[in-house]
Amino acid sequence: MTQRDPAVRDTKLDASAPDFPVREATCRVHAVEAATHDTRIVRLRVEDGGPFDYAAGQYARVAFPGFDPRDYSIASRPGDRDLVFHIRNIGGGPSHYVATQLNKNERVTVRGPFGHTYLRSHRPDPIVAIGGGSGLGQMAAIVEEALAYGHDAPVHLYFGARAERDVYLEERMGLLVDQYPNFRFVPVLSEPEAGTERRIALVTDALIADAPDLAGAVSYLAGPPPMVEAATKALTDLGVAPEDIHADAFISEAQRKLRDGEI
Repeated sequence: MTQRDPAVRDTKLDASAPDFPVREATCRVHAVEAATHDTRIVRLRVEDGGPFDYAAGQYARVAFPGFDPRDYSIASRPGDRDLVFHIRNIGGGPSHYVATQLNKNERVTVRGPFGHTYLRSHRPDPIVAIGGGSGLGQMAAIVEEALAYGHDAPVHLYFGARAERDVYLEERMGLLVDQYPNFRFVPVLSEPEAGTERRIALVTDALIADAPDLAGAVSYLAGPPPMVEAATKALTDLGVAPEDIHADAFISEAQRKLRDGEI
């Protein structure tokens, strides 16, 4: 994941926006797990500066040892013991450090929460979440929170991956499918390396082909900018109101510092 900036709506205009204080917490690495060949699940335990309260789907500014802070979506549900982040190795910087060197018990600083792509828990309408790559973590947190608190309208989670080796969380999502009849998990491969029984398409094309009933739906998006842009258009074409499509856009570190008044 790279830097994020609120792009869809201003929480100051949203009466339902979470009002959690921004805190800086000192955490220890509790575990680092390989989700795929290039994505790590990092579990952090707050030691000082908590409680670290947030809404499902928000993000935090995380500083790993020796690196400037970066913004990563929180992939855990509010109230979970650990703060969880899904971090894809992009070949350099903190993501490469996480994939190759981060060890248990290292100290990590987390500041937040931030972000506009949080669960609108007051809305009883259908939910459609679309996650590309490690964006699945953020989307999974949102749908898990909604289902756990009794959301009984249809909940769709579309997951776009490139190839079989990029698919993860499938067992966890399968358990939710078994438990909640209103939940659908749709993994889609865009460039499978071999024969597969999975759907082969761009994730947005799969959504269009399915054409679920999204009347009054609320949508959440996380993934590469081209996917978010294509998904926004597809959802609008399917009848989702633009103000009900929520995504935090990717920006550079320099842009983030300018936005936050650091330069």
